[in-house]
Amino acid sequence: MKPAPSLPTVTNNSPEAIETSSFNAFPNRPEPSNSGPVHTTGPSTSKGHVVRIRPSTPVSHATSPVTRKSSFVGTVHDPDSYVPPYSTLDRIGLLWNKISTFFISSSFLILVVLWASVGRILSVIPQWLKKGSGPHIYAWDDNADRWKKEHVVKDVAYYARQCGYDIKDEEVETQDGYFLRMHRVINPRHVPGPDGRGGFPVLILHGLFQSSGSFITSEERSLAFWLSEHGGYQVFLGNTRAVFGMGHRHLSRKDPRFWDWTIRELAMYDLPALVDWVCLATGYDKIAFIGHSQGNGVGFLSLSLGHRPELGDRLSCFIALAPAVFAGPLTHGFPFTILRKVKWKTWQRIFGVLDYIPLMRYSYDYVPPLIFSTMGYTMFAFLFEWTDTNWLKRRKNKMFRFTPTPVSSASIFWWCGEGGFADRQCTMDVDLPRWWDEHFPPLAIYYGGRDFLVRAEPLLERLETKENHIKVIRAEKVPLSEHCDFYWAADAVEWCFSSFMEDIESTRPASDASSEPQ
Repeated sequence: MKPAPSLPTVTNNSPEAIETSSFNAFPNRPEPSNSGPVHTTGPSTSKGHVVRIRPSTPVSHATSPVTRKSSFVGTVHDPDSYVPPYSTLDRIGLLWNKISTFFISSSFLILVVLWASVGRILSVIPQWLKKGSGPHIYAWDDNADRWKKEHVVKDVAYYARQCGYDIKDEEVETQDGYFLRMHRVINPRHVPGPDGRGGFPVLILHGLFQSSGSFITSEERSLAFWLSEHGGYQVFLGNTRAVFGMGHRHLSRKDPRFWDWTIRELAMYDLPALVDWVCLATGYDKIAFIGHSQGNGVGFLSLSLGHRPELGDRLSCFIALAPAVFAGPLTHGFPFTILRKVKWKTWQRIFGVLDYIPLMRYSYDYVPPLIFSTMGYTMFAFLFEWTDTNWLKRRKNKMFRFTPTPVSSASIFWWCGEGGFADRQCTMDVDLPRWWDEHFPPLAIYYGGRDFLVRAEPLLERLETKENHIKVIRAEKVPLSEHCDFYWAADAVEWCFSSFMEDIESTRPASDASSEPQ
């Protein structure tokens, strides 16, 4: 990929004018040039494409986070498993690892799907035999026949156009060289404010195994479109590294170093890159941030001591949906109880050192959408106890056209393996007296009464006892909500969308009032 130029000044919010470039500016980051590749992860060498990626050694920046006590327990995998130059024997070993782990991990996936399918069939048989009243009819769902005719595709712009919007593909580069896909919602009904800027910007970040597609498949009641239409906001849908086939400035996706990252790199590099990009693209000093599950877990970690706490100065508010800080009771059951006993060396032999279970990636590309979405739902319903109880059933195939997405094997080991999240039951070091400082933005927490994957209560207790310097503007329990229902439930608009807007409006800087939502 060619280096991208710096962002131009944005003075117009029309669909034509808002198309901006993809350079993420950091204080100490060298400007791209045409003289050769830019090295952001290590010293230059005679071979410009050779870089060394070490998750345990973040790139230094203006605030020098390495000098601060970190709230994070640390990387639980060996970051130096594969560091070039490779010998012939190393290359043969790597090839064997790719082949053997593909079949082993694929067998694991097939076994899980078969087991889940049997359980699913046994659970729905009583429902088939029982005479019910049929699916619930919603008063607002008066155009159901039209939506049933939608195609199931993996193109976010297609779904946007069906609802009268568009989506622009933007590209963001992180400080450690990864390219991220940013989806920008284009609302043709928006006009610039008196100061020439568009509406107040909102960045939304997805959870583990998901993507920006999660926020645009609920038709006109999708979170991204609803905020754009009813709040007048400029909505940006971020994606973390490797999603939507995005690459690296120097590394191939076939290189183990490309996949050598966990949530720590997402917190150190991806979220700051996305936030800085939105600020530069819109001309605002602060933006609102909404994160779901791992998306807010990245935010909590990024804002913690030892990482990027100064990022809080660029966030007007932080809305956390299903906060991924403390583990829920689901992690005490199968398969988490087995996986958390697996050491990194064993994990590599089962799941490899590239993306986690590559068969999922091939299935995403080549399996018919209906089959892929059915298997995806079945697997996640089994593993995470997601159900479609609160969903419009016609949307399910669209939802799971974007789930699962590629994730590094090392990242899943951090969540599930020995010493990881399921083992420690927390993303942070609970023994530290303080996780966050005064940079932390106003915080709103939404958690579900039927969410068994994460727990919000221990986080709320810590905020009250040890982190009481943080301004908590809302802590709302949605009794009927499961893990993803804050944006997937048919009633999500009534449950919490208006509250999201209240949180954004109550915290946005007064100086930005000149760009009122249109």
